[in-house]
Amino acid sequence: MQPRTVTIHDVARLAEVSVATVSRVLSGGGASAATRERVEAAARQLGYRKLTGERRSEAGEEHALALVISDLTNPYYGMLCAGAEVAARRAGWPLIVVQPEFAQGGEDTAVERINSLPVCGAVLVGAAMEQGDAEEIRRRLCRIARRMPIVTIGPRVEGVSCVNITSDLSLSVRKSLAHLVTLGHRRISFIGGSGGMRSSSARRRAFYEEMERLGLPTDWEMRTDAGFTPQAGEFCVNRLFSGAAPERRPTAIIAINDLVALGALRQLQRMGLRVPEDVALIGCDNQFFTPYLNPSLTTVDLHPYDHGVTAIEELIGSLKGGGGSYSQIRECSLIVRESCGAMLGARPITEKEEIP
Repeated sequence: MQPRTVTIHDVARLAEVSVATVSRVLSGGGASAATRERVEAAARQLGYRKLTGERRSEAGEEHALALVISDLTNPYYGMLCAGAEVAARRAGWPLIVVQPEFAQGGEDTAVERINSLPVCGAVLVGAAMEQGDAEEIRRRLCRIARRMPIVTIGPRVEGVSCVNITSDLSLSVRKSLAHLVTLGHRRISFIGGSGGMRSSSARRRAFYEEMERLGLPTDWEMRTDAGFTPQAGEFCVNRLFSGAAPERRPTAIIAINDLVALGALRQLQRMGLRVPEDVALIGCDNQFFTPYLNPSLTTVDLHPYDHGVTAIEELIGSLKGGGGSYSQIRECSLIVRESCGAMLGARPITEKEEIP
């Protein structure tokens, strides 16, 4: 009978440190003298030999990274995944993509699934770090971070030691609003999203605060948990426009994402409303289909592909003893196309619409 190969997990258990710490020490990365001595002593005692190439694979030792993601059917996450995959492949690391369910009651199962993966580091984006209250998310991330280094993408969670990459979500809303106001719009609605997702709540809050700062009415703010799908866009437009007199309708809509904008565009056209002549429309994410809509969709690019690349690079840096705990706040870009009406010029502002 062949003796069982000693793995990095055996060393971590004996040294009473994390797998990531063992990996760092044995790769020559940073660690305290006491920790280094403890890890090296455990490795000697167990007769551990660092494996490479095919022998590493045969022994089953973890040499892979994980991307924990919400929904690969959403093109935003698909672009982020593409960037992560390219960065991992370029650095010689296999990447495992996993979509655990963080629905109520499934929290422990989802965390256990992540912690049982044959990986030594993870990037988390979407529900893993957005769904639930702040303390619940903090506990979840800390449980994973005790097992391995993590990088998070989305609004920062305080009290978690990790690198965080986040878009300036408030700026994405302010850029859209400023553009619409410049074009003469005063009756503006924000549609889609979910109060249970932190990034959605942050963008809705930014919309409300910026509208108040500009002295604009928020009568058309859609306070619903409609969601992030085209169906959500159809639902919100139907609520806003059905039975409303023309003077009580918004003249412009900002959608939480391009999928919601897609549904909004379809419903507006069903109702006989022209975009952008009757209603201006702006989405978010700059998805692949946005230039091909009729009219082409004005949107905000959050650069998810770049987020995926950077997250993997930061995670590999952490495994090599770099990294730390800090946030990178990334800028966004407004991509002006036909649906906002910029090509039509500024619309006339009636006396009732003047800002006080």
